[in-house]
Amino acid sequence: MADHLLGYPAGGFVGVDIFLVVSGFLITGLLLREQEKKGRISFGDFYRRRVKRIVPVAVVVLAVTVAASWAIFSAARAKSITWDAFFALIFGANWQQAAVGTDYMQAEGPVSPLQHFWSLAVEEQFYVVWPWLVVLVFGVTAPRLSKQSMPRRVLAAVLVLVIVATFAYAVWESSARPTVAYFSTVSRTWELAVGALLAVVAGSFSRLSLIVRTVLGYVGLAGIAWSLWFITAEMAFPGPWAVVPVLATALVIAAGTGGEQRYLYPLTNRFSAYIGDVSYSLYLWHFPVIIIMDALIPQEETVAWSVMILGIFALSVASYHFLEDPIRKSSWLERDKRNAQGVKNTLLDHTSPKAAMGVLVLVTALTVTLAITRPAASEEAAPYQPGSASLSGPDVTAPAVPTTPEEVVAAEITSSSVVTSWPELSPPISEVRQVPEWTDDKCLNVSDENLSRCAYGDPAATRTAVVLGDSVAISWMPGLRESLGKQGWKIQLLTKEQCPAIGVPVRQYGDAAGFTEECDAHQRWATEQVVEMNPDMVIVSSALGTRDRMIGASNEVDVLAKWRTATVSKLEEMKESTDGDVVLISVPMRVDNLLKCATRVSKPQDCMIDSGTFYSTVSTEGEAASSVEGVRFISTVPWFCGPNRQCPPFAGSTPIYAGDGGHITPEYSVKLAPVLGQALLGANE
Repeated sequence: MADHLLGYPAGGFVGVDIFLVVSGFLITGLLLREQEKKGRISFGDFYRRRVKRIVPVAVVVLAVTVAASWAIFSAARAKSITWDAFFALIFGANWQQAAVGTDYMQAEGPVSPLQHFWSLAVEEQFYVVWPWLVVLVFGVTAPRLSKQSMPRRVLAAVLVLVIVATFAYAVWESSARPTVAYFSTVSRTWELAVGALLAVVAGSFSRLSLIVRTVLGYVGLAGIAWSLWFITAEMAFPGPWAVVPVLATALVIAAGTGGEQRYLYPLTNRFSAYIGDVSYSLYLWHFPVIIIMDALIPQEETVAWSVMILGIFALSVASYHFLEDPIRKSSWLERDKRNAQGVKNTLLDHTSPKAAMGVLVLVTALTVTLAITRPAASEEAAPYQPGSASLSGPDVTAPAVPTTPEEVVAAEITSSSVVTSWPELSPPISEVRQVPEWTDDKCLNVSDENLSRCAYGDPAATRTAVVLGDSVAISWMPGLRESLGKQGWKIQLLTKEQCPAIGVPVRQYGDAAGFTEECDAHQRWATEQVVEMNPDMVIVSSALGTRDRMIGASNEVDVLAKWRTATVSKLEEMKESTDGDVVLISVPMRVDNLLKCATRVSKPQDCMIDSGTFYSTVSTEGEAASSVEGVRFISTVPWFCGPNRQCPPFAGSTPIYAGDGGHITPEYSVKLAPVLGQALLGANE
């Protein structure tokens, strides 16, 4: 919860691994006790218990989240969340998240308030198979082995094999497909199996002395604490680094099993016990509350966090006492129904007056706090009205009456940066897409196989321009085709996703193995193509956000120094590789993710983010270009940002950015064509 709410501690996501081990231990213990007590396992009873325990509260959370999403978010985002709810309901959320996560187009999409359901899906998928395996082992071994303990030993051996095999698979998948591995049932199976193995050998823990128990417990807690603070998203996960929280959790479970534990007070006090009671409701409610309230309360963090924490606990306590616990203790779904007089009232009889009063106080406090902090709803969308505000600030100048294409664009940007309500945009935010050269033509990643197909304009043109860079570079293509292409130029793409034009070593989002080497090889190949083509113009453009993925840069000064050195090196290399013109174009400033921040209660200013680091990188690029003779530098700051460095998400009625907030839309790229053409070719062409 702290990780999701505060982004801290960095390893907060290991809570999932702890959860899986505990779950494997508890459920396997239940299965074994039933098998050894009754001589069989009733699959009907097992799955009925799972439904009673899991489904009712989950359905309520899904329904409330979907309803809130349609009331608050855009239709496109609400529809996406509705699909997330469907996959969560059928316990397929992990594979759906893996599919979305591996799609680079969705790499920076808005976070779903139901994303956390993936771990519940992994657990339930495991329990589709696991009871059958327990029955198979006992059914095959029990009649053939004389010792009563032998089936457990065989089951333990099977579990060891499962742990070794799936852990090895997790290590491989975490390296080859890190995003998929994180959500993969197979790559998480060994964690559940470790818990299951603990349940199988639990009888041996009764021989542990009190001192040994205490040492094991605190060593395990220390291992969990280390995982929370020192495991990061950059480490290979879940294989091998999840082994630390998994084994640490196993030690804590061993310490508390089969005997009294007097000294593990952090876990045995009444407060921790109550948190354990309501933990499932806390798990279900916390993420929807965080994501939805983040849209409703764009206040300073302390206020937002306080309201979110209050909301999480109010809903969780209410869910536990009025829904989860009564249903769990009721006779619902049981085959031997009690008579009407013997069935307890599932809504009231398990709820104490103190708990009810606590829920009432929390809900009331939440309602009052929301009423105070919730911003007023946005006004209805209004058509764009050009403003006449004067321009000031870095790289931004325009007269009161704009005349040149650049002045017209700058005036629209200035007016759009101060409007207080969302205008009627064309296309609507829910319909904005990446440029067609990327999505339709599949020319984001250019190689020998698609080189000729990813050339635009007249094939017989006497003048050729090449575009070096990444997904931001290809986003200029609609504007380049409208300007250079219509003036007799051929435009050749030489781009690769997440691979900048300049030679800085970078990792890929998701940390896929081998990407740094692939990017370096692509940069060399692109240079070879430039030498062979000898184009009339080389356009160099890279996403400034790449700086966050640089390898070997420890601080801001180091980042800018390496960026400047790599930029100078690339520009000098291009000047030596061709007789043509070399142009460095700074990338657009970015805004917050529009599908996330553009809600029914937000304002355009809520989507603007601090672009200070981008300005410093643009300045660094300008300095680098000025140091290389014959290279031209085009700063696009006035095309995207108004006075005081305010960078709006739209200009006039045109959305500037696609949903992720980092790539310009094809419509805005075309809108910039007159400005782009003039900057590249001069006023005479």
